[in-house]
Amino acid sequence: MTKLSISQLHIYPIKSARGISLETMQLNRKGPECDRRWMVIDHDNSFITQRNSPKLCLINTQRIDGGLLISADGAGRCSLPTGGFASKDSSVWGTDVQGQDCGDQAADWISSFLGKKCRIIYMLDNYSRLVDTEFSSQNEQVGFADGFPLLITSEASLDDFNSKLGNSKLGDSELNDENDFKIGMNRFRPNIVITGNAAWAEDQWQKIAIGDIEFSLVKPCSRCIIPSIDPQTANKQMQVNQTLLKYRRRDGKTYFGQNALYDRLGTINVGDTVRVIS
Repeated sequence: MTKLSISQLHIYPIKSARGISLETMQLNRKGPECDRRWMVIDHDNSFITQRNSPKLCLINTQRIDGGLLISADGAGRCSLPTGGFASKDSSVWGTDVQGQDCGDQAADWISSFLGKKCRIIYMLDNYSRLVDTEFSSQNEQVGFADGFPLLITSEASLDDFNSKLGNSKLGDSELNDENDFKIGMNRFRPNIVITGNAAWAEDQWQKIAIGDIEFSLVKPCSRCIIPSIDPQTANKQMQVNQTLLKYRRRDGKTYFGQNALYDRLGTINVGDTVRVIS
């Protein structure tokens, strides 16, 4: 029997910006340490993602002492503090959230880069945003992620999807050779990537264990337009979503990956064994 293990770990400090690959991940109360703790909001305090501002995918993130360093080609860099300014109320998919404004310097940088007036906020450690009680059992918390602190995917499922994507005859004029067209896992923005399983096996998993931490896979992740956005150019390649619609659609939505909760805090590492409990 093939051993299941962690092949990749990722965090995304700013919601919808580029992620950071890790060898070791610390699981805290709100999810992986530093994951989705910053968020961009517009002049109406509504949250901004790649759905309405694809250029967010071009922003690099780097953890530094006391905050985060962001940069982009041609835009220079800017440091983000962990709050320290006025509180800002916003919402994420109808759920009220509160963050600390990151100041005018950060606002000027992101407004210039995105070409519209916006600001960046940070979620403090002492602010509590609870996961939907329909899925949670221990008052689990989450940062600015859409709804859950973890997203789990598998390499086998991406390989299978890429085989369908490469053989698709859906005709995307942006592609030079559609038979060679493949996408990376970063399109789906997971936290934990697993290897060793059969394609789409995670669809059936209910509970897995990594070390002494148990993970409940509570809800399949429905996908929006973001997987079709090329993370290197911010251009849309609609063949990706068309292929998801063709092969991964049910109940009116398309799915890739599983949203997850965990039963205790701790660390996990690339290479750790994954056990399927149920």
